[in-house]
Amino acid sequence: LYGYIRQMYQVQHNLRSAWGFAICGHEVYVCHFGNDKAVSSKPMNVTTLEGRRAFIELLVNWSMCEDFQLGRDPTAVHLPDLGCWQIDCPDDTDCGIDAEPRRYYFNEVVCHADHLFGRHTRCFLATDIQPTVDSPLVPTVVIKDAWAFSERSISKDVRDEVKMLNKIRATLDDHIKPEDDIIYPKIVAGGRVWFVHGRSRIEDNTDTLYQEVKFADKDTPHFRVHRRIVMSQIGQRLHTLESVDEFITVVCDVMRCHNAIFKHCQILHRDISDNNILVVRQNGIARGLLIDFDCALDTSIERTEPPRPEMTGTLPFMSINNLSESNVKRTILDDYESMLYLVCWSATLGIGSSQRHRKSKDLEKLPIAEWRKGGQSAIVRAKRDHFGTEKSLLTNIATYFSSIKGSSNANDDPDKEWLIDLVCELRHTLFDNSSEGVGYECRGTSEFEISDLSKPRTGRAGERGRTIRGAQAPVREKPVVINPFEKRVEKCDVIAKDLLVVIDDYWETAKQEQTRSKPAPKEQVGKAEKEGSWLEEV
Repeated sequence: LYGYIRQMYQVQHNLRSAWGFAICGHEVYVCHFGNDKAVSSKPMNVTTLEGRRAFIELLVNWSMCEDFQLGRDPTAVHLPDLGCWQIDCPDDTDCGIDAEPRRYYFNEVVCHADHLFGRHTRCFLATDIQPTVDSPLVPTVVIKDAWAFSERSISKDVRDEVKMLNKIRATLDDHIKPEDDIIYPKIVAGGRVWFVHGRSRIEDNTDTLYQEVKFADKDTPHFRVHRRIVMSQIGQRLHTLESVDEFITVVCDVMRCHNAIFKHCQILHRDISDNNILVVRQNGIARGLLIDFDCALDTSIERTEPPRPEMTGTLPFMSINNLSESNVKRTILDDYESMLYLVCWSATLGIGSSQRHRKSKDLEKLPIAEWRKGGQSAIVRAKRDHFGTEKSLLTNIATYFSSIKGSSNANDDPDKEWLIDLVCELRHTLFDNSSEGVGYECRGTSEFEISDLSKPRTGRAGERGRTIRGAQAPVREKPVVINPFEKRVEKCDVIAKDLLVVIDDYWETAKQEQTRSKPAPKEQVGKAEKEGSWLEEV
């Protein structure tokens, strides 16, 4: 049943929740699957009159339910005659929460809800122009549909991705260069999904999904809201890159973008991963676009609610501090650490589709596989060990970077050597920073102890090396445990500034390499031809 429900989520793009029943001998169980859990009814024994009556009542009630009660989304409808879907998107960005939704059409899904539980994120390539039989659908926007953790009150919801994207759009217009405009997320519309039932307007959230289910307090699901966002940029996944200079440009673009967003908007992304980076093209040059602010946090807002009940991020790329579920404050350094892991992961698999010599399952034989198995504590131990020293990084991780030129020796492969240099510089700047004002207590990936001998009280005889009666013996103080992650928070601004210098340096070099390797553009190319080739590439 679990496998079948998962397939339903993947292929039915308007499925919000799912019903099913399991038959075990003479007993029938009704099951309801939501975002965080599946709940089951008491068994109905069909060998008894009472059990048969309950089962028949169930089937009759199901037959009388409306679509939204059966788990379908009334704001997303399939149009079989046109071979596409019609979807309504809320428009809270400029018009307020009472504005009428915008209507879009899509027939291409770039991200499926293929997990049994979670946010059930889907992404569609869409257009606001209704297609016809003679006029095929040409996508101009991407729509993200997800069930994210939220607060019930919109005004108090500090996790609202729509608010954050609106803030980014409004704030960064005066702070970015025109040529960098392409790497920043741009929201067109978005908000909480709602639908009309009778004369009532119903917000689509977990309260709506579970309105007929009564939970014990300890079993109540976390509150989620169904949110839809329309973005103007259409990009490609990281695996479509074809060279190391493209890859370095893209990942450095992402961290440059992240740094600007944090500096001017005080928004911390908290989920740097391969799924949240898109490749966009600018005159043939690959640039990086950071997406998915579901896990982001607006640090300028004072939070009155407890932290969200999830460990934010994507497992192989989570920072040690995050995986440890530590009380140490999360900062931009955690996201730089995630980027370091992402570069190592991608370099091990191979950069670009033509150079991707390994599949994800091939990593199981390598030390890097420890980043996604064995539980949180095991992953923490592995990362502490792999990044404790540069030698450990080279021995356990960098030596297994996929060869770009087919050579196992990095000295014969300048691209591989380039990637190794990048991860070593990032590791050193993050974990072994030696800038002025950054002390030894900020270095390392594990806690360590320091202890001092207190000065003994001695007379003059004691000073000559003889102990006299009544002189106090040396007292060893209790060792002090130093947490370098905690100490780095105090020096976060200095370390982040140094990391940005490294990122800017590699970005500039990689972008120049891209420019040199690209053929000169054709002079006479019409606008329609340009747009056509761009969409064909997408």
